[in-house]
Amino acid sequence: RQAWLDGERLDLSTMEYELLTLFYNSPGKKWSRDELTAKLRGTDAELYSRAVDTLVSRLRHKLGDNTKPPRFIQTVWGLGYLFTGADNEVA
Repeated sequence: RQAWLDGERLDLSTMEYELLTLFYNSPGKKWSRDELTAKLRGTDAELYSRAVDTLVSRLRHKLGDNTKPPRFIQTVWGLGYLFTGADNEVA
């Protein structure tokens, strides 16, 4: 399992890769923390709501994503996250 950004291979953990895959396969979908936890739980049974925030933060960092303005992952206050896709720059 590999992901690339701007021609560079991303060094992602299994959970980061799974999260990126969820986001990538549904650009524009607003994901609640609970939805992400449920989808990712099969990978790590100890995943909990705040762990999702940490996981998103690590993925953003590896994508070089800024929170203002976000290039890939937008925070939806009171809900969770939205992957904007940024014209499919991540593969």
